[in-house]
Amino acid sequence: MSKPQTPRSRPAATGGRTAEGRDGRSFFSRPKGEARTAQERAPRAERAAGGRDGEGRPDERRDSRPAPRPSYDAARGEGRGERGSVGGDRREGAGRPTPRPSYDAPRGERGSYSPDRREGQGRPDSRPSYGAPRGEGRGNERGAFASDRRDGAGRPDSRPSYGSPRGEGRGGDRGSFAADRREGAGRPDSRPSYGAPRGEGRGGERGSAGSDRREGQGQRDAATHKPQFNRPRLSYAASRIDQVQRVLGEVLQWTYPADAALSHWLRGHPGLGARDRSEVAEAVYDVLRHLRRYRQFGESGVGPASRRLAILGLAATLGKEALQEGLDAAEAEWLQRVLQIDLATLPRAVRGSIPDWLDERLGAMDSPESLIEALNRQASLDLRVNPLKVERDAMLAELQQTAGRYEPVAMPYSPWGIRMEGRPAINRWPQFENGSIEVQDEGSQLLALLVAPRRGEMIIDFCAGAGGKTLLLGALMRSTGRLYAFDVSAARLARAKPRFARSGLSNVVPVVIDSENDARVKRLAGKAQRVLVDAPCSGIGTLRRNPDLKWRQHPEALAELGQLQERILNSAARCVAPGGRLVYATCSLLAEENETQAERFLASHPDFERLDAAEILAGRCENLTLQGPYVQLRPDVHGTDGFFAAVFERRKKGAATAAQAEAGLDAAAEARPEEGAQSADVAVADAEDAIAPVTAGADQDKPVA
Repeated sequence: MSKPQTPRSRPAATGGRTAEGRDGRSFFSRPKGEARTAQERAPRAERAAGGRDGEGRPDERRDSRPAPRPSYDAARGEGRGERGSVGGDRREGAGRPTPRPSYDAPRGERGSYSPDRREGQGRPDSRPSYGAPRGEGRGNERGAFASDRRDGAGRPDSRPSYGSPRGEGRGGDRGSFAADRREGAGRPDSRPSYGAPRGEGRGGERGSAGSDRREGQGQRDAATHKPQFNRPRLSYAASRIDQVQRVLGEVLQWTYPADAALSHWLRGHPGLGARDRSEVAEAVYDVLRHLRRYRQFGESGVGPASRRLAILGLAATLGKEALQEGLDAAEAEWLQRVLQIDLATLPRAVRGSIPDWLDERLGAMDSPESLIEALNRQASLDLRVNPLKVERDAMLAELQQTAGRYEPVAMPYSPWGIRMEGRPAINRWPQFENGSIEVQDEGSQLLALLVAPRRGEMIIDFCAGAGGKTLLLGALMRSTGRLYAFDVSAARLARAKPRFARSGLSNVVPVVIDSENDARVKRLAGKAQRVLVDAPCSGIGTLRRNPDLKWRQHPEALAELGQLQERILNSAARCVAPGGRLVYATCSLLAEENETQAERFLASHPDFERLDAAEILAGRCENLTLQGPYVQLRPDVHGTDGFFAAVFERRKKGAATAAQAEAGLDAAAEARPEEGAQSADVAVADAEDAIAPVTAGADQDKPVA
């Protein structure tokens, strides 16, 4: 709150007007036109003299006006008129004879500064003489700061003398901070002495923060995972077990895929380093791979089931020795017993940790034991070079120099593939940022060899997804013709667009469709030279990368997937031009999604014939041996994900065989390349006119630059 603004009065000693005249009237309120008094009209010198006669300062100051300042050459303290000497006696503590007056109050209201001040008497304003010893010379009601203050006597305002020992000299109603305070005595405001051991010396109503707090007294329940300010620091092993246990609590609800749930948890803990994240992720995925076996082992343990699963996962990835500090005696004894169990004595489904329905289907295949074991191993990192930008040999030599610790090697089957061990952060590599390399499994790369795209053709990737196969097809087309990327998920196609931009392709048209019967699909009937259908499936062939799929899938879902695959295949077949090629592929190992679907399609579409996949790959994959007309890749045999592919061709009227038709098309293209390109351009133009009314204005359908 501000003070009222009032006029300030000048000191009378200056001879000027004060706020109040000698007759009691204020000069500032004189009526306009009133004459001034004789005293006011008197010259300045007379008014000053009148002041010396009693109108100005108090009598005791009458003869104390200082003379003009002496020259600086004069000795200090000399030539100062009647004011107190500033000689050597001032250095011994003598008070200043005339302190400066307060400008707000009239002069003369303060007491005189007599020479007896030099003996230690207090000034009227209770400020000591600056020359006096510290603590001396104070008057008024405040206690003198004498030498006895150093003996611990309390100061009136309860502040100790700075020369006294710490904790001494406090008066008032607060407790004395004496030497016993260092022995743990409580402070009145419950704050301990800083010299006391941590946790001691708390008084008041608050609980003691003594050594018993370090043993966990007063902590919150660990199940709430709330911050505990006095929580003891966990060891490395205990902290890692706790982290894996929390992640498993979210993943095993099966609400989201494991990779999405793990990524969500890691984003919520940005303080974890790269090593911490890697160890947590590896342990979680190990539990998912061996979940059935670990759950059976955990039945004999104690404590929460998720904690026992976390211990088993970390023991498999980090080793038993790394967990000793985080286990109690019962857990350590239980883990030792579990690790001594002979796995050969367990049933195959428990040993391989797969559900019974999957064990039944995989058991009907050749060498089921090795297949199940391979599906439970961690997959390598498969890369693919961009044929538009770089050759594989050049990129391999570059990676061997810059990332040699990941052991990059050329893939045995794909002419564009590079395989690496470990989990490098390639999304930060310049080769990835400029579109020279992409992540793609070798089995998926072989699909491009089966499609065999040509320049200037119209090709449809019916289930494009994130665009991995679309990128390779567009590069093999040398960014010519038209490549439609269909998918029912706008989110997946949105993730593919940055990949299209990095690759340098300009012939890709992403299109979001409502279903396999979308009007835009029907308008392309009979116009595409190549159609690829990477159908939705159970994903059993990718268990190395997605081990949670075997727990998320069930036989009822397989039946629904089979019906969806059949509908998609039938719809895609309508888009194939006469003499064109249709490739059906899945990332599954199950016959009901693979061979059964292919045979059913041939039975219902007599205008299509099956091509031998081994003959198509013979010139490009010399090391690949296939049995039968289909491509069936296995992780235990080929080192890839489980993969299936079947190739069909639409018959042409008058064509003797599919092989002759293929040879004739190749010969015609080589003899008249310009004519072939022109005919392909005409087909593309017709297709654009067919779908233009539907896709105009849709951002998803614009070509990607």
